[in-house]
Amino acid sequence: MLNLLKTNRILSSVFAALLLAHANLVIAQNEQKAPVAAEVAAAAADPGKPVNFRAPNATLKSSDSGLEAEGTPIAGGSDLESLIDRRDSLEAEIRYSQNRIEADRKRAQVHQSLNQAEEAERLLTQIRDAEGRIRANRAQLAQIEDEVNRLQSNTSERGQGLTMGEEVILPGENLEVIVNEDAGFNNRYVVRRGGYIIMPGIGRVSVAGKTVTQAERDISHALRQTQLKRATVTVERFQGVSDEPGAVIYLAGEFRNPRPFKIPAGTSPTLISVMLSSGGWTDRADLTRVKIMRVARNKPVADEVNVKRILDGNIGAGGLGADITLTEGDVIVLPSGSLNLVYVTGRVKRPGSYRITEGEKLTVYGAVLQSGGFDHFASLSRIHILRAMPDGTKAKIPVDIKEVQRGRKPDVILQANDIVVVPEKWFSW
Repeated sequence: MLNLLKTNRILSSVFAALLLAHANLVIAQNEQKAPVAAEVAAAAADPGKPVNFRAPNATLKSSDSGLEAEGTPIAGGSDLESLIDRRDSLEAEIRYSQNRIEADRKRAQVHQSLNQAEEAERLLTQIRDAEGRIRANRAQLAQIEDEVNRLQSNTSERGQGLTMGEEVILPGENLEVIVNEDAGFNNRYVVRRGGYIIMPGIGRVSVAGKTVTQAERDISHALRQTQLKRATVTVERFQGVSDEPGAVIYLAGEFRNPRPFKIPAGTSPTLISVMLSSGGWTDRADLTRVKIMRVARNKPVADEVNVKRILDGNIGAGGLGADITLTEGDVIVLPSGSLNLVYVTGRVKRPGSYRITEGEKLTVYGAVLQSGGFDHFASLSRIHILRAMPDGTKAKIPVDIKEVQRGRKPDVILQANDIVVVPEKWFSW
């Protein structure tokens, strides 16, 4: 009997050791795959860029990021370009890891709700490893950003890239900026007294003291940092200063950039063209009730246009169903509308409101998972929805998540303003 017990203990120890080794192997494989997958994703976005299959556990050396040893100067535009390429690669890797973390988190919540603790713990381990990789990548990214800023500053100070007859940009000049990837940034910008231009969604971009080529590069960099994945920028300069105010249309409400909008010379702006070229609108905008206000014959006139119908191609005959030509001084007011929110309350980890995007079908179980999953003592069989009815009353719709998990009943699709209530078990001790 003693020999049998001793044998069982030995077998249990061996089995535990094998499980631990397997877990370590899985974690190591995940660590190896993530950077390579991120490099492949970056290469798919830019086919002309070579994939750097760096050893997964190798630390970033100065040569990997384009950084030279301390005290060694970096010269030449190619070094700056390699730094920018490495920065873009790191940003892609961080985005990939963040997406993996989000997916693993949702899967772990599902396994936790199904009481599959071992699988949930494995996913949580993967999440912690991915978070560690993100921290390391961000540290490398900060080093590269500092070096890029230093190189760009040195380039501006030394005036590198100037050719015979090429002059630097001065305050007071007018610059025509054209962005191939997004016409919303196309405009004529005045170089302010401080040496910068102000672009929508970006703010100040320093251009004074630089050549046109350098200004194009810096504007492209600013756009890629905050607005666009790629930005092909062309800058044209105009001699002298234009003090003419020009025709202006005023934008107010839920525009991304509510401001006076200058009408380009020689164009006949319409409501749709101005709304699209101004930078677009926020998610809160109600496109069915866009207002145009103007003064006609010394009297204020206000029209309401269903822009959503026009954008959908459902243009009615006559009336306000078609696009409208605008004139100088018109005011476009874009009101806010329904936020299409659902609310989750009760025994969930993160009670709150969650937005339903257009075309999305959010179910009760999906809303609970977005709320962090069930809290302790949640009653899965007594969940209900409070839904507003046309007569002003609220209907109570029961949902048994246990039956949904077993596949015996379908999940319920939520509507805007629904309230999901997750009650506590009757016996919670």
